Amino acid sequence: MGLSSCSGGVPTVVLVLLFLSSTVLCDCPTPTLPPRSTLRGSETLKDSYDTGTVLRLVCIPGYEFIPRARPSLTCSPGGTWTEVTELCQGKRCPVPHLENGEILESDDLRLGETVTLGCNAGYRMIGESTLQCILRGGEVRWHRDLPFCEQIPCPRPATISNGRYDADSTDSYIVGSSVIYRCDADYSLIGKSTITCRVAADGRNGEWNSPPECRKVKCAKPSIPNGRLGTIYKPSYTYGDRVTLECNPGYTLVGDSWVRCDADNTWKPSLPRCDKTGATTKATTRSPLPVPPPLPGTPIPVPPIVPPTVVVPPEVDETTFIPMYPTQRETIPTVELGSGSASGSGNVVGIIFGIIFGLIVLAALIFAAVRWWNQRKAKAPDNSQVASEKEKTMGDQSPQKFRSKTSRTVQHFSALELKTGTP
Repeated sequence: MGLSSCSGGVPTVVLVLLFLSSTVLCDCPTPTLPPRSTLRGSETLKDSYDTGTVLRLVCIPGYEFIPRARPSLTCSPGGTWTEVTELCQGKRCPVPHLENGEILESDDLRLGETVTLGCNAGYRMIGESTLQCILRGGEVRWHRDLPFCEQIPCPRPATISNGRYDADSTDSYIVGSSVIYRCDADYSLIGKSTITCRVAADGRNGEWNSPPECRKVKCAKPSIPNGRLGTIYKPSYTYGDRVTLECNPGYTLVGDSWVRCDADNTWKPSLPRCDKTGATTKATTRSPLPVPPPLPGTPIPVPPIVPPTVVVPPEVDETTFIPMYPTQRETIPTVELGSGSASGSGNVVGIIFGIIFGLIVLAALIFAAVRWWNQRKAKAPDNSQVASEKEKTMGDQSPQKFRSKTSRTVQHFSALELKTGTP
């Protein structure tokens, strides 16, 4: 037959063919290839293909087959091609490795897609952060060179009057660097001694915290009526010194007991006061809480009338003060003396007991001296024994002279015994 395709306009021929039990095969028209694909070997598409024809497909440059996709088309007996919707996808560009940075946003890094890069904290990017995957020279690659991340530099720290900072050996600084300030002698450092460089608002530069100040600060010696210092006295007070204050007996402290010398040469918080214990003090009033408006139809309450509070002024203290420290005072209680007062009786009794105690001590000393003298006298050797020993020692040397001396000695002791009456 001369038919090149199946036609619905010739039913008579079809009936004849069916009647004759003849099989007619239909050709396939020009196929529509899947996106980003072409015929293998760069063949040209024909107007029609015979039944059973198989066309082999390949992806165009920059694309590759999707996994599990069939890269071919087949002409079926019904004159249609097998259906293939997706066959090729873009190739991937190499993964960008950014030192001290990372990928912030990306799809699949395939041809035609873009990626956004970012640097880690303390670093800034040199170059473009957004890249696009393109086809160049038959290969997929990024449309520009990769950027790089460098540490954010910081300017030199600010200089301050009457002070200095400990400079780095290289005198170059980056984000995260710190320096310490010190003041000259007799100056106090106001603020934080250490400052650190941080990232500025633009994200590309570094900036320092506010540097401290060096000032001469001197606070007056704290002194309150009817009170005293509770800490060790100092000749002078400078910035940051803290002291505690106490009240004299009979007074109550009102306020903070601890105060600190501040940068404006004053004590913070303000110095407390000492009120007479038991005296009525003025109560601190507070603002009342806001009252919501009454509902419609609700009677407005009338507040009760409260009589005014009578404030009794504190009594005037007429005590005398003596300095405990150069800036402190201590109360000397006044004592009234009268006839027959307890304090006068106590003084007289004390004097009497003192005299009695002195006499007892003196008698004990006399008794000890007499006893010692008697013991010494009892231990002394007899004179007759001493004379006989001397006679034996001398032998025949001047016996008459020795006897005369001995007789005179015996007569002398005899005269003493007659005078004293000792047998």
